[in-house]
Amino acid sequence: MNWKRSVRVLWLCNFMVSAGMTMVIPFLSLFLWQMGVTEHHALSIWTGLVFSVTFLSAAVMAPIWGVFADKYGQRANLIRAGIGMGLITGCMAFAASPMALLVLRFLVGFFSGFITVSFSYLARVVPRDHSGEALGTLQTGSIAGNIIGPLIGGALSDWFGFRPVFLVTGLCILLTLLPVIFWLEKDPVVPQTKENKASFKEVFRHRPLIVLFIATFLVQIAVLGVNSMMTIFVQSLVGHSRNLAFLSGLASSITGIATIIGAPYLGKLGDRIGQEKTLPILLVLSGLFALPQVWTDHLYELYVWRFLQGLVVGGVWPAIQALINAQSPRRIQGRVFGVTASSRFLGNLAGPTAAGAIAGFASISAIFALSGLLLIATGALVGSTTHDRAWREDMKEKIAAWAHRLHIRH
Repeated sequence: MNWKRSVRVLWLCNFMVSAGMTMVIPFLSLFLWQMGVTEHHALSIWTGLVFSVTFLSAAVMAPIWGVFADKYGQRANLIRAGIGMGLITGCMAFAASPMALLVLRFLVGFFSGFITVSFSYLARVVPRDHSGEALGTLQTGSIAGNIIGPLIGGALSDWFGFRPVFLVTGLCILLTLLPVIFWLEKDPVVPQTKENKASFKEVFRHRPLIVLFIATFLVQIAVLGVNSMMTIFVQSLVGHSRNLAFLSGLASSITGIATIIGAPYLGKLGDRIGQEKTLPILLVLSGLFALPQVWTDHLYELYVWRFLQGLVVGGVWPAIQALINAQSPRRIQGRVFGVTASSRFLGNLAGPTAAGAIAGFASISAIFALSGLLLIATGALVGSTTHDRAWREDMKEKIAAWAHRLHIRH
């Protein structure tokens, strides 16, 4: 199997899906206002619900789609996700009320997970000594889509209105089916037998996997929580500026650009020296770069810290995926990546909620303290687990060597 071609195909697909799904973000609240939700408090509630309800249904369904992947493969899972997400997103153009939009956003979560599934597909087909490089490169596709998508969506909504953008988004997602069907090879599936039957009990028997699930959840809280409050924080620095949307968007884009630069190189570094060694260091460094943002008083200083953090955090997700792939037996990989996706979606849901609560009870800058401390604690957790595992393996080797010597003597 030509894994390098698979990386290129999925990079293009991830770019199109990410760009399509983020096209609607700039005008989501405006679309609800156009539907008649004009009271400020009600608009805030509806916007939060419509944005986050997708993550809730996606978290519920991700393990189920993991079972599907163990039976039919992740390529079939990609096709399933593309069809469901594309058709339902296109239907949002015809939503006549906020409730109809909320229901459609909830339904699209049932079929979502294209990007997470593409990571798990690639982890299956790429040689393990190149997994960090491949997954790091793949991540740049979704990050690039996240950067360019809101720009395209904002421009299209200004020219043609809000509803046509949903049709464009659905079309972008459906178009990814063409390269997946015609250029992507089918990934191998382990036959399920009575003696070799996969189950979720086996997934949760592996302590390293549980630690990586927790790490996925905490990292998403740390990253998404800050991103959700970035506009409000930038406003606290510059006041009611005319180009507030641009300045806050630039703060997020700078992090994304740095991630595109750093992810492939950090993935290669992890392949060379071991992902279990690089992941704790990357998590701690990400946290250390987040903490100074608590005391940032100038916008350009914020940009510098966001860029430095983006360089490091770009290697975190590929390292987690590579370690999960290395730790999971082949017959339960679909279930493992399903639980991973569920952890990620739950983190996406909890992050903005936690950040909003902290900003309300303390201060807006306190969200950077939450992010930094969470990342450092996650790095310590992962580091202690990998250290314990390495120590146990070393002791097993020594005991085996001693037993061999005794056997030769006697």
